[in-house]
Amino acid sequence: MQPRRESPLLTDEFGPAGPIIVLTAIGLEYEAVRAHLVDPRRVIHEGTWFEAGEVTGAGHQVVLAEVGPGNRATAAFAERARARFAPRAIIFVGVAGSLKPDVRLGDVVVADKIYAYDGSKQASDAEFARPAAWEPSHGLLQAAKHSLRGSAWTERVRAGAFQPGRLPEVHVKPVAAGETVLNSMNSPLRERLTSVFNDAVAVEMESAGLATAAVLGKVDVLTIRGISDCADGAKASADARGSQQIAAAHAAAAAMAVIAALPGDDGISGTTGQESGPADDAPALAQGPRQINRADRKGVVNAVQNGNQTINYGPQVTDR
Repeated sequence: MQPRRESPLLTDEFGPAGPIIVLTAIGLEYEAVRAHLVDPRRVIHEGTWFEAGEVTGAGHQVVLAEVGPGNRATAAFAERARARFAPRAIIFVGVAGSLKPDVRLGDVVVADKIYAYDGSKQASDAEFARPAAWEPSHGLLQAAKHSLRGSAWTERVRAGAFQPGRLPEVHVKPVAAGETVLNSMNSPLRERLTSVFNDAVAVEMESAGLATAAVLGKVDVLTIRGISDCADGAKASADARGSQQIAAAHAAAAAMAVIAALPGDDGISGTTGQESGPADDAPALAQGPRQINRADRKGVVNAVQNGNQTINYGPQVTDR
């Protein structure tokens, strides 16, 4: 039997810090990210196809993959990518459904907390939530907060990909990830998300798998989502108007702005040109996500955040 051959792309090509892995679930998300890469080249690792390229306007290397929908597939792909490329970080870029009226079509959500909402205990007369939750890398979240302030990042959005009449807003808020496509305002899942995960502003299907793999692999992660529908029963009509393409384009542009802002191997930020200093250079991007909370038998989430304070930016409403 002939030995398996891989594309001749070595981890050393990416420098000591390693590349940024960008994962997407579906083809239109993949193409939205790929449009920002300079000279992408194919890398095949044990049957899995990746493309590697440089971010437009920055020196950072990105390795891109399409993993398919769902947390299980994402966890497997994330671990495979981590083992092959020894990345400095993994970022999931894609679309999501909004859970809040002020998080509108085309907006971008950067997850400052990831909930896995599927866990529960079923009793004869009740269901008790047993969710898990993770925080993303502090360093990546800081890069997102600073690089996505204002509207400068929208210059990376491809022509024709704006929601008509408005620029996208960025929300640094929690997301909920599970194995169900939510498309109803009146369903048991919607009620559960509202009552147990009330601070989540978007729902999707991959970030819990990403966070699980990242904890095991000790790699930094971040989730960036564009809002393509309102999970309200009108998903098909929104998709028909091109909302998924717009949302994917916005998420991809935001992700590229964040990656461009990360310090390089020399500790210099890609967008400010300022020295980060010994406390803020690339190796200090944190220690991967940490599971931070559990729920009691009545389904109330009790957060334990190890002294870290979550700071939310963007529009606020009284009852989230």
